Amino acid sequence: MLKRPIGIIFLLSVLFTFTLSAQVTSVSPYSRFAVGDLLPQTFTRSLGMGSASMGLATPLNVDITNPASYHNLRLTTFEAGMEFSLLQQQQADPPFNISNNTSGFRFLTFGIPLTDWWGTAAGLKPYSFKGYNINTQRRLAADTNVVINDNFTGEGGINRVFWGNSFKLAEGFSLGVNFSYLFGPLSESARVDFDDNTFLDTRSSIETNVSGILLEYGAQYTYHLSNNSFIGVGLSLANSSNLNADFNQYQYTLEGNQPVDTLKGGVTQQGTLTLPSEFRAGFSFGKNHPNLLNPAWALNFDFENYAGSQFRDAQGAAPLVDGYTLQLGGFFMPRYTFSRLERSPGYFNNIEYRFGAYYENTPLSLAGMQLTDYGITFGLGLPIRQKSPAPGEVKISTLNIGARLGRRGTLQNNLIQEEYLNIYIGITLNDKWFIDYKYR
Repeated sequence: MLKRPIGIIFLLSVLFTFTLSAQVTSVSPYSRFAVGDLLPQTFTRSLGMGSASMGLATPLNVDITNPASYHNLRLTTFEAGMEFSLLQQQQADPPFNISNNTSGFRFLTFGIPLTDWWGTAAGLKPYSFKGYNINTQRRLAADTNVVINDNFTGEGGINRVFWGNSFKLAEGFSLGVNFSYLFGPLSESARVDFDDNTFLDTRSSIETNVSGILLEYGAQYTYHLSNNSFIGVGLSLANSSNLNADFNQYQYTLEGNQPVDTLKGGVTQQGTLTLPSEFRAGFSFGKNHPNLLNPAWALNFDFENYAGSQFRDAQGAAPLVDGYTLQLGGFFMPRYTFSRLERSPGYFNNIEYRFGAYYENTPLSLAGMQLTDYGITFGLGLPIRQKSPAPGEVKISTLNIGARLGRRGTLQNNLIQEEYLNIYIGITLNDKWFIDYKYR
């Protein structure tokens, strides 16, 4: 009974670990700041609903944004997913318009309902990505005939391994905690090239290895109304965390591409990188159906506060400001939402249709403007037909597809505007483990 899920988990774990270093990650100049672009910490199902899920009980899905949700699992659950992104970047002055794309695995996780009151989950996913290559041109103040070409590059990212537990303390009420280990390299460099050979070019770089612990706490309460309806409330808090940041700084002069003189470098320094605190709150309203484990439909609203001003890099710089995010979304399965379709077992009536929207006041403030990021989302939960189960077996497989269409930044004040389409593809496998067969 355990061979198929464990084999799949092992295979995808190896593949996921390999692609952490091989995948295309970020191509945004905004990833230059702090630890790079922060990835959504939700999975494919929730991403199709605007990432709003804090107050929603999820019997068939792992939701790491609220660690108090794991005790809701009714079956052993395995989930994995990847992302494909198309990006259009524009600037008004100086004018440019370019297209980019990224792709890669985004999560690998599994959850187990250990008892009726205790659920656990663990997994691996990227936390942030840094990837940019910026070229600018200026003239030497003392001699405007001398042109200076600046090049700024960055790469790397932080990964997250987590283990969480949720405990039911009273009917409908639970508490939970996520224990996460963050790790990964961040590399940045700057090069100054003169078009006059009487000047030596210079290059500086900093390489940082980040590692440390992140703790998140969650609470969730679900109240059941008449006619199978329910309301749910969820809260989570991640305290400000200090991570280890060992870094090397290098600075040297160049003649052509050959180093001439090293001005700084070669000694590893120990520093601290401070992640800001995060607070999330969410509300859900929906309806269950006796023939389903997941709700038949639900509407969700989430709010997140990100205390970006608390961030400090290993050198003590504070490039962020406080930000917030509003998320709204929901889903429905036609067969169990509309009474007239309950006797219509067609495939399309058994698909879970998802929708949502989001608005973020990001922690980036540039040229006197705090950047925004907003968009709409869609998703589908496509059931995968199973062979006839043996007595006592329960198997549910779902192919999840999600899309986010959004815009970040602005064309004002010589800033860059990014329009993007993110496509998410994931798989959810639910299985009832530890069945003791007496006959077959």
